[in-house]
Amino acid sequence: MGLFGNLGEMGDMINKAREMQKKLARIKDELKHLTYTGEAGGVKVVVDGEMEIKKIDYDVNRVAPAQLADLVKDAANRALNQAKDDAAEKLKQAAGGLSLPGLT
Repeated sequence: MGLFGNLGEMGDMINKAREMQKKLARIKDELKHLTYTGEAGGVKVVVDGEMEIKKIDYDVNRVAPAQLADLVKDAANRALNQAKDDAAEKLKQAAGGLSLPGLT
């Protein structure tokens, strides 16, 4: 094949890359509207799919001031792990099961 013999294949690859970009943009938009909740010893932390903390609640009757920081950290990590796992799964599905370094 000559220089121009593979242009059709290259065009297909470009189209597939564009489709993947559109899928990824849809997933990113979907994730920012989802929330994930982590709880630890009377503390509840809510994060969104963009990994931003949206809300922290705690029960003053169940949480000693000395424990508050550790419980917030634990609850936040649980919520963030849920968000990361969900994002990784959605990205994996969009990629057709392929593992994409840096995205999952």
